[in-house]
Amino acid sequence: MSTRKTGLMYDSAFASYKAADGYLTFTKDDNPWIEESDYYETSERVQQAYNLLEKSGLLQKLVPVGATPAPVEELLSFHTPEYIEKLSKLSSSEGGEAGPLCRIGKGGLDVIRTAIGGDMAALDAIMKGELDNAFCLQRPPSAHAERNHGFGFCVVNDYNVLINYARRKYNLQRIMLIDFDNHYKFGIEQAWYGSNAVLYAEAHQTGAMTENSPADRNADFIGEGEGKGYNVVIPLPTGSGDAAYIKAFEEIVSPIADQYKPELVVVIAGFAANIFDPLGGQQLTARGYGRLAEIIRGIAERNCNGRLIAMLEGGKGNYMAFCILKVLEALSGEKTDVPDLVDGLITRRELSCDQEKAIQKVKDILAPYWKL
Repeated sequence: MSTRKTGLMYDSAFASYKAADGYLTFTKDDNPWIEESDYYETSERVQQAYNLLEKSGLLQKLVPVGATPAPVEELLSFHTPEYIEKLSKLSSSEGGEAGPLCRIGKGGLDVIRTAIGGDMAALDAIMKGELDNAFCLQRPPSAHAERNHGFGFCVVNDYNVLINYARRKYNLQRIMLIDFDNHYKFGIEQAWYGSNAVLYAEAHQTGAMTENSPADRNADFIGEGEGKGYNVVIPLPTGSGDAAYIKAFEEIVSPIADQYKPELVVVIAGFAANIFDPLGGQQLTARGYGRLAEIIRGIAERNCNGRLIAMLEGGKGNYMAFCILKVLEALSGEKTDVPDLVDGLITRRELSCDQEKAIQKVKDILAPYWKL
């Protein structure tokens, strides 16, 4: 039995919230020809994971973290007052458009404030030493949200809000934000691109969907001013799987982290790169996500007494629940009898030439700033 204390932040509000009806990124208001039964951002994203954690027995080994709504003022640490006022009006009515391909549903702002309040509670428990690390099983996603509008399925940028809270309350000077979700986040770039107070390190599928930053294709988009070298972008070719992501994390993310020496690790724990995600084209498996989580946990244990908080971001499908389970196994040190469903199905596990080249290019670009 592990001696590590891992928290799970969850609230039933995350499962009851409804953002929209539609198909993947399109709502019924966008296109009258589509079916309305398979919108991407739905309650099953958290319900299925919670149910699997319970059935596996892992849930009982995690420390529950309660959530109370964060004050609206916390959201203003990143977002404009005009935008939050707009969200308040939409949320108190029937919902509506919050930005490009972005909807907030009825009561959505209350759900978002509950998620942020839970994130803050988990962080407080970690900083007090009551927890070693925590996973926040929440929705809606948030990391793409920009200062004055939402983007994709992201309405409010919980990550920027939490980081600002951590910096203000605990006077943290070096926070590392690690992202294994499937898309680069312009909402994060907006906040930290010119700062070395937050090192943003991410890997994503390049060229698959609409770009919201030049960094989607350009690994040399590394920051500016004091932040130069602190925006670590790893664009990976479509079809990249466990081997490519693990190599990128072992040879780029991990050594940079050990040189940066973060005081806190925050994880954008999105699963849109899983092999069955309907919007992505990557091939990460649950076992691969577990290995990434082990690498990230090692970063936190070597540099900041294990202080790590992971928050659910993107991803869809039944298989995502298994990916979340393997991440929580890695964070907690507890094992279950649940197998990775794709064991025996995935036969190509080696690195391809284009994946090797993509990783080497990033290393070459960052060589003037970090020892790699």
